[in-house]
Amino acid sequence: MIRLKKMGLLALLLAFLFVAFDADVMAQKSKKKKPKKAKKEKIEEVMEMPKEEKPWATKENKNGCLMYGEDSVKAVQSISLYRSVFKNGDYQSCLNDWTYVYENAPGLREQTFKDGEQIYKKFFEDATDPTEKKKNFDKLMEIYDQRAICWGKSAFLTGKKGLAYAKYYPEEKAKIQDFLSKAIDNGGNETSYTVLKPYFQMMAKKYAAKEIKGEEIQEIYDKIISIAQHNVENNEKKKDKFQKVIDDIQPIYSKIADKEEKDGVSDCASAKEYYGVKYAENPNDPVVLAKYYRALTKFRCTADPVFLDVAIKFNEMEPSAGKCKFIARSYKKSEDYVNAEMFYNKAIELETNNAKKAEIKMEVTNMYAYNKKDKSTALKMAREVAELRPDWGAPWILIGNIYAGRARNCEGFDARMAVCVAMDMWGKAKRVDPASANKAQESMNKYYGSLPEKKELFQRGLSVGSSYTVPCLGVTTTVRHK
Repeated sequence: MIRLKKMGLLALLLAFLFVAFDADVMAQKSKKKKPKKAKKEKIEEVMEMPKEEKPWATKENKNGCLMYGEDSVKAVQSISLYRSVFKNGDYQSCLNDWTYVYENAPGLREQTFKDGEQIYKKFFEDATDPTEKKKNFDKLMEIYDQRAICWGKSAFLTGKKGLAYAKYYPEEKAKIQDFLSKAIDNGGNETSYTVLKPYFQMMAKKYAAKEIKGEEIQEIYDKIISIAQHNVENNEKKKDKFQKVIDDIQPIYSKIADKEEKDGVSDCASAKEYYGVKYAENPNDPVVLAKYYRALTKFRCTADPVFLDVAIKFNEMEPSAGKCKFIARSYKKSEDYVNAEMFYNKAIELETNNAKKAEIKMEVTNMYAYNKKDKSTALKMAREVAELRPDWGAPWILIGNIYAGRARNCEGFDARMAVCVAMDMWGKAKRVDPASANKAQESMNKYYGSLPEKKELFQRGLSVGSSYTVPCLGVTTTVRHK
C-alpha cells in the first residue's frame, strides 16, 4: 500500500512537471511567433498583387495563341486521346477530342493543324453531298488560316489554299488569283515553286482573254523569274524544281512578248539602238511607240531617261493604269515624288478593280512613309487602302510600324503603351489576312520587349485586356504586358 502511494505521488509529480514544461514551451512558442507575425505582415505588404488561380489559362505561344486554355489537364489528355484513335485512321471517333484541342489549345502543338488538315481532307473526299463537301472544304481553309496565325508559314499555307481552290473549285477564279498572288507577294524569294507556274498560267490566260494588259503580264513574269532564278542560284535542295518553272513559263511568255530578238534586239542598249532610230523617224507612230515601249520594259530600261519620254507619249495615245504605274515608278527612282504621285493617281483613276487600286495606292503610301518621311499622310492613306481592300494585311502592318516608330516620341509608360497600339494593328493584319501573318509576326517579335512589364500595370491599377488611351497618340488600346 505504501508502495502504491509512493507510485501515485511520483505520477502526480511527473504530471505536474509535464504541465509546467508544456506551459514553458507554449510560452516560448508564443514569444517566437511575434517576429513571425511581423514577417508575415511584411510579406503580405509586398505580395498584395492577386495570385492567378490558373496561370496556364492565358499562357500563349510566341505567336499569341493559347497553349492550354481553361483546363490544362483536359488539353493534354485530349491530345493523347485523339492521337491514339487518329493513328488508326478512325477520324470520326477522334473528332471531338481533336476539336477541343484545336479550339482551346491551338498554340500547344502545330501537329494539331496538320492532323486537322488530314481529317478534313478525308471528310471532303468521302462526302457525296455538295453542301457537306463544301462545308468540309471551308473548314480545311479555316485550318490553314489558323495554322498561319498560330504557327507562321503564312505564304506557304496561302499558296496551298489557292492550289486547293484551283483543283476542286476552279470556277472560283478571283479567289484562286487572290490567294496565289498573296502567296507570292508575301513569300518573295521564299515562295514555294508549286504556286509559281499555276499563277503565271492563270494570268497568261487572262492576258489572252484581254482581261489584263501587257504591262501587267510582263510585271508578273519578271517577278516569277526573279524568284525562280534566286532559288536556282541559292536553293541547292530545290533548284531543279525552280529551274523547271523557268523552263516551263518562258515559252508561254515568248508567245506573248514581241520577238525583238529577230531584229537583233536582246538587251537595253540594242533596244535603244534599233527602236530609237525608228522612233526618231516616226515619233507619233503608235506601232513604233508600242514596240519601243515594250522593248524598254522587257529589258528593264525603265531607269533610262528615254523610257519616260517613250512611255509618257505612248500613254497619251493609249492611257492605261499599267503604263502610268511604270512611269510613276520611274519618277520615284529619280526622287521626283511630285510627278511620281501624279502618275500614281492617274493609274488609280484608270484602274477599275478595287484590289488593284489598293495596291497602287499602297505604293504611294509607302512612298510617303519611307521616301518622303511624311508619316501622318502615310497613316491617313494606309487607312484608305484598308477601306479599299479590307482583306489585305499590308496597310495594317504599315500602320502598326508607324505607331511603333512614334512610341519613341512618347514618355515613360506611355511609350510602352504606344507599342500596345502597334500590336493591335499587327494583330488586326493577321486576323483580316492570314497570308500576312508572318510579316505581322516579325514586327510583333521585334517590339515585344518594349511592351510594359506586369508590375507597371499593377502600379497603375491596370489589368490585362482593359482599355487605355495613349495620350501622345490619341489612340485607345488594349492593355497587355510582355
